[in-house]
This record gives sequence, structure tokens and C-alpha cells, in this order.
Amino acid sequence: MGQSTSNEGRRNDRGNALPKDDPPDVTRLRSAAAKRLQAHRARARMGLRCLTVRVSDRTVRRLISNGYLCLERRDAAAAVAIALEAWIADNLT
Repeated sequence: MGQSTSNEGRRNDRGNALPKDDPPDVTRLRSAAAKRLQAHRARARMGLRCLTVRVSDRTVRRLISNGYLCLERRDAAAAVAIALEAWIADNLT
């Protein structure tokens, strides 16, 4: 007979046949990776880049004083990112 590429006959360390489907944790990791890649490709199509930026408390205070960020949302990273993006759009374009 020819070589078999299936998992038939193979055993894992517990003596059970190997599962046909990935365990839930592997599937979840692949799903997360697929979502990151999809987001990366969508940004690339729009000509955008995803960067990590360190923002000081002084910069956050400046965003608040200039009206780009409300005082209550100063600790929310997403709100600061949106405010900084708005500031960049207003000042560089």
C-alpha cells in the first residue's frame, strides 16, 4: 500500500487516536492571527500603517486643553489614540 497522510493509526501519549480537528485553544489562536492579518491587509489597502506611539501625560493634557480629548476619557488608551489621530489629521493634512 501507499503512504497514508491521514491520522489513522497514529496515537498520542494518552493512547487515543489524534483528533481530526484542532483543539479549541489552537483554533482560537489561528482565529486571532487571521483577524490580525485581515486588519493589516485592510489598513494596507487604505494606505495606513499601524504604529505604537508613546504618549506622555503632558501630551494628553495638551490634547484635553485643545479640545481633542475629554477629561473623563484621559485614561482610556483608545480615546487617547483617537484624539491623537484627530490632532494629526488636523495639523498635518
